[in-house]
Amino acid sequence: MENITLGQIAAFFGIAMALGAGITWILKPVKAYNDRDKEIEERFKKIEEHQDNDNRRLAQLEKDTKQILLSVNVLLNHSIDNNHTDQLKRRKTELDAYLIER
Repeated sequence: MENITLGQIAAFFGIAMALGAGITWILKPVKAYNDRDKEIEERFKKIEEHQDNDNRRLAQLEKDTKQILLSVNVLLNHSIDNNHTDQLKRRKTELDAYLIER
């Protein structure tokens, strides 16, 4: 067997360190892309949550607007001919029920 010299050991560790540094240098951009991908996924989830909240709120606003328009219509009918008091009473009951449920 051949004797291993200190120079050979140093060369072996030098090569190992160089390979390790090379692998780290190669994998560094991959890690950066993975980190960026995770950031984008988290941001996308937040945007979806906000969109869901906005959609629910918009649906509620549409229902509220419908109730307002129905009430205004009944008031206009009453203003035009001073009649439709039964319609006014019914609408008030409907609007009260809607506000309680809301």
